[in-house]
Amino acid sequence: MPEVKSCPDCGKLYVKFAGRVCPVCRAARQQQLNDAIGLVKARPGLQLKEVGRICGVSERVLLDFAEEGTFRRLDLSVSYPCRFCSTPIDNGSICSRCNDELARHIIDLRSKLEHEEHPWRQVQTSGRYATPFDPVRDNDAVSRKEALMEALSQHSKGRKSRRRTGVIR
Repeated sequence: MPEVKSCPDCGKLYVKFAGRVCPVCRAARQQQLNDAIGLVKARPGLQLKEVGRICGVSERVLLDFAEEGTFRRLDLSVSYPCRFCSTPIDNGSICSRCNDELARHIIDLRSKLEHEEHPWRQVQTSGRYATPFDPVRDNDAVSRKEALMEALSQHSKGRKSRRRTGVIR
């Protein structure tokens, strides 16, 4: 189902089918991109900041195009800053050094989580948590309905009214 969004460029409401901006702003951005592509073809290796200054295009718009890989797909060389360390890069959103550091942090966090006392339990499709001692039921409609009804009854028993101390019925 399409959703109604507010355009970040002009502020108008539009129905979002694709893209981050409304159709009018998308056409304007496309024209800006064409101008930037023409400049980069004429002067390869420019920094994104310079391209934006010369073409009169917002650096954020050009950065969106660069991170999406628009310039890379056209075999154009444009450098722009890494999101973390501001090192000039020509593809992606972070440099290789920051990517390696981020990967090391993820590995460290995974190893810390694995050594915790309480292991992570997988969730069954019925919505109930599986423990090593519970047998996994078949995914038939009857068992899912029973599990859903049990979960709903447990949830409603624990809810309290905010107006009074009574239980919501």
